[in-house]
Amino acid sequence: MGLMKNYKLKEQERRKKEIYRIATKTLWQKGYDKTTIRDIARATEMTTAGLYYYFKSKEELLFQILDSHMDDMISGIRKIPAQDLDPTDLIKKYIQYQVDTFCNDKYRTKLILSDDDCLTQEWYEQVKEKQRAYLSFWRQAIEAYCVQKGLSTENIAIDAHCLVGMCGWIYRWYDPKGEIKPENLALKIFETFLFGLTNKGKISSPEPA
Repeated sequence: MGLMKNYKLKEQERRKKEIYRIATKTLWQKGYDKTTIRDIARATEMTTAGLYYYFKSKEELLFQILDSHMDDMISGIRKIPAQDLDPTDLIKKYIQYQVDTFCNDKYRTKLILSDDDCLTQEWYEQVKEKQRAYLSFWRQAIEAYCVQKGLSTENIAIDAHCLVGMCGWIYRWYDPKGEIKPENLALKIFETFLFGLTNKGKISSPEPA
């Protein structure tokens, strides 16, 4: 009986992951607002009633997708040994991690950037809190770099948002199967950002004509 119960639990978990994988892709393809529960049921070859066993609404589905994505993002970035790396190398590792995440998980990466504001109240705040926690790793790395190089640490939060934005929004144009390899893209982002950071305050805007 114990073996049969374990088998059923594993099978239920496998089925749940498959449903969420397909649902995530469907939301990615059509957009949250334009996707209906019927669309997801059709894609998963289930009834709408069967889907409601796993989530009670389309918003709850989105929340579970985005919340689990942020859990995975935070878990992954924590595995990078920040204390053992020079700040320059740490920033480079974080950029590569973000690029690799998009290449391996482009559907959730797109949804967290484009549809997180479709969540309401507690669900929205829970996801945002995890996004802030994720961003704090980047802030600490950038601040350590600035301190090491004798650069201003003013507006580190803006620097972190800019860098994560550069990495995240590649979903709008980057094709991992194209000419640019992920490691080359990560290096380009690293070089571009570090040039700007190193020259912070040294490059003035042109005077208006």
